[in-house]
Amino acid sequence: MQLLLFVAVWLQILSTVAGYPNGAPVDRCGNMTPGHNVLPQTSSSPYTIMISNNTFRPNEPIRVMIEGPVYLGVLLQARSSSGTDAIGTWGIPPPNTKYLACSGNGQSAITHSSIINKNNKTIYTWIPPESLQTAFIRATVVANRTTFWINLTSERLTRAPGGGGNTAADAKMAAASVVFLTLLSSMVVQ
Repeated sequence: MQLLLFVAVWLQILSTVAGYPNGAPVDRCGNMTPGHNVLPQTSSSPYTIMISNNTFRPNEPIRVMIEGPVYLGVLLQARSSSGTDAIGTWGIPPPNTKYLACSGNGQSAITHSSIINKNNKTIYTWIPPESLQTAFIRATVVANRTTFWINLTSERLTRAPGGGGNTAADAKMAAASVVFLTLLSSMVVQ
């Protein structure tokens, strides 16, 4: 009986020490704080969330990198400037990462799938939705179980002028503009 109690206590300790080696659970989507029973770092983060472009077009991928030392764990989301829900979708997760279904969308976040080192050569791909005007990438980066930073943010992403939307309507508007300019030029010539 004592042996069984000893094993049970050690298993509990090991599960607490390990954190979430297979990725963040869905209940961490909102505040993005790991359940490691340790407070996040308050010092300046050695990690920077880098994006390939500050402007976006709907459905055109934006590359996201985490620059800094190697890291073991990650939770990545895109959020609108006015909300807390994960928005858009992520492309195929890089090795040792996986999708996390935040905000009811199965591909709305990325988390680690193992605690194998990741580095600034690990590239994530975020795909903006049609209805979005501004966004930013938010991340939690875990260096090790007791050392992590939460709510790291990228620079602001802004929809490019003429950045898509209703492409059928845009094509009709462009065709109408050509017809109008052709008629206008023919009237000026006469």
